Amino acid sequence: MRSRHVRYAIVLVAAWLCLPATPVSAQSSDAPTTPDTLLDGSTLSDVWVHINARDWEELHTHYLEGTYYPVDFEWRGIRVRNSGIRVRGNTSRNDHKPSFRIDFNRYVTGQDFFGVNALVLNSSWHDASMLHDRLSMLLFRRMGIPAPRQAHVRLYVGANREFAGVYAVSEEVNKPFLDATFGSHDGYLYEYHRQDGDHYGFEYHGPDLGWYIPRFGPKTHESDSVANLYTPIRALVEAINDAPKSELEDKLTGYFNVNIYITEIAVQNFLAQTDGLLGDFGMNNCYLYRFARTRLSQLIPWDQDASFSSMDMPPWHNMGANVLASKIWDEPKYRAAYLKKLLEIADAAGPPAGAAGVDGWLRQEAAREYEQIRDAVHADPLTPYSSDEFEQAVAFIDQFARERADIVRQYVARVAPEMFTANRR
Repeated sequence: MRSRHVRYAIVLVAAWLCLPATPVSAQSSDAPTTPDTLLDGSTLSDVWVHINARDWEELHTHYLEGTYYPVDFEWRGIRVRNSGIRVRGNTSRNDHKPSFRIDFNRYVTGQDFFGVNALVLNSSWHDASMLHDRLSMLLFRRMGIPAPRQAHVRLYVGANREFAGVYAVSEEVNKPFLDATFGSHDGYLYEYHRQDGDHYGFEYHGPDLGWYIPRFGPKTHESDSVANLYTPIRALVEAINDAPKSELEDKLTGYFNVNIYITEIAVQNFLAQTDGLLGDFGMNNCYLYRFARTRLSQLIPWDQDASFSSMDMPPWHNMGANVLASKIWDEPKYRAAYLKKLLEIADAAGPPAGAAGVDGWLRQEAAREYEQIRDAVHADPLTPYSSDEFEQAVAFIDQFARERADIVRQYVARVAPEMFTANRR
């Protein structure tokens, strides 16, 4: 352990000696000046993580510890030196093909990668198709919901540039994301941490602010007082619980945009997501952002690996298990808004109603992504899935993309035929 600390010290001293007086960003004379080319998914990029062989071994041996190791991150000849890497993930954390967080300013203050200070490399450990997360985020963005950009890469590691498999690279929900999405990061960002056995869905748990501390981890203003951090969250939860279901928009004005929330849960239920805002074990995989100098908050989706779980899942799955979703479903005008949103998503993702033989957006995008990663996935030396399992998982997504829109339309027509007919006029 001592030798590792010595090695770190050498790296840090070398980095300091080589630093210019201003913060370092990735630079190349003929390279793009934004990370868009990496994150837009237009090509399958190669990413090379230069890491000491012993550190790579220790990272896998101590994968549960979350220890950072020094690396150089390289893409298209652009090399961000003296970055940090650690293993990340909860139920997906493993020592065979772990997911990673790359922190560009871990050892060099102010260093970034074209304005991005961290990236996530997701091994898609729970997704044989490797498509769930990216397709979900694309649909969120297509429906006007801010969501992290994500693309696929081939990951190479070490001095010998060994192929470590196909990964999904994602921008983090952090200050640069907030700046790009909302024009400012001055508000309060929290990562939601579901607690074992919680099944939490906006229920009010009394005045004790301590109840919120393990569940809402601050990602900005981390040094603020407990009162400043959590009193507004408690107030939001109180407002959700106190609001009459017929007056949600009026009573939650200034706290929460009900229509944005309706879109978010509709997207997830269209995609048969079982571990999201209306997850089978309570709310999960999201961030909460409270805008600066207001009480207004918004949820931001994250980690959608559990999408595409079932072809026939009712598109109001778990609505009754969440305080806010339950009020939306129980009130006719909000239920109608939710059902209408489902139909809008069906039109945006699937083939038009009654258009046999026409490919919708979701199927086209899934096919494009599959063609892009297929050969690399078959060559992936660390994937936990066989080539047959990958192909079967992709075939299910293709079927889902062809059939899910009509299945959702049929569900809607069954519970609200009058609204469905009006929507089709």
